[in-house]
Amino acid sequence: MYRAPLARLVLLVLLAFPAWSFSARAADADWQLIATSKSAKVYFDRASLREDGDYVHYAVRVDLAEPRESKSSKVRYQSALSRFAARCDRGTYATTAVILYGADGAQLAEQQREPALWQTRLKEPKPKGLQRRLIKYACTKTGHATDADADKPKKKVKATLGAGIVANRDGAIITNHHVVSGCAAITVLDDEKKRHPATLIASDLRNDLALLRTKGSFGTAATFRDGKAVEAGESVTVVGYPLAAILGTDPNVNFGYVTALAGPHGDSAWFQVTAPIHKGNSGGPVLDPSGRVIGVVTAKLNARAVEKRTGDLPQNIGFAVQGEIAQLFLERNQVAFERDAGGPKLENTEVAAIGRAITVLVACRKQP
Repeated sequence: MYRAPLARLVLLVLLAFPAWSFSARAADADWQLIATSKSAKVYFDRASLREDGDYVHYAVRVDLAEPRESKSSKVRYQSALSRFAARCDRGTYATTAVILYGADGAQLAEQQREPALWQTRLKEPKPKGLQRRLIKYACTKTGHATDADADKPKKKVKATLGAGIVANRDGAIITNHHVVSGCAAITVLDDEKKRHPATLIASDLRNDLALLRTKGSFGTAATFRDGKAVEAGESVTVVGYPLAAILGTDPNVNFGYVTALAGPHGDSAWFQVTAPIHKGNSGGPVLDPSGRVIGVVTAKLNARAVEKRTGDLPQNIGFAVQGEIAQLFLERNQVAFERDAGGPKLENTEVAAIGRAITVLVACRKQP
């Protein structure tokens, strides 16, 4: 039967080597020198590598500069050979045997652990310890994947956030093309914090519009204003998720006015509003005083660029795609939606409630 104190003794020697580097040992090509200190050297036995079912087996030798006494076997040894078994898929290991040698190379003691015992005592190595690197090395050499690869810096998954408008209760969402361009996956978060995987159905690059479809349904959908064009000076409400990483994922409501009936360079597909717009507003609705959708937020003026060019810092200049163009886009893609000529003017709180109910967060996970 294997006695624990000897295993702990050898492990303590191994754990004394936080850093490692590989270099061949000229005396014996099978032994790989992997760590050194003033008191000991550690070698990996490449010839010991073998596979056995779910396990990879390997051996490590520790050569001491000065003899030490084993408390368990009461012998003075100068070299210790430890055998290990590792589960590459789990990154765990166990000690299966330890052999102690004297200064003259003679074997002094040997202790082994039966598979039925060591298989029940698998444990995880320290995150930055030598044993973890030994496992990774052994598994890599035998062609096994290992969770020791977690030591490598993971590629950060880039994600962008925007807003969308529930076009109908059956799962049609209208948003900006630039919000969902180049996505590996799209997720929609509704006003009840339910997540819906979404698929890009169609895009209109010219007008920066996109149509998404989710499998889930929604309790409330937008009503678009019909028969009345946007007017300069009318009050508007903008809903979206500006700076969601800082402000959170509750819909944010801002108020303003229509200041111009065209966008940059006189583009009549857009109109201009004073309501504050930031990253995360794109794709959200612009609502009139009766709660009808009259536009889709798409951009804001780059104030810093204008300041550099003109010396003047513009404020609160945002743009939205005309609601009529959004309706034509939905019609072309055979999406049923509600529209009417509008009703009585509502309180700001009532318009805000409508806007929050029909606005969703659109999360786009980019290709790594």
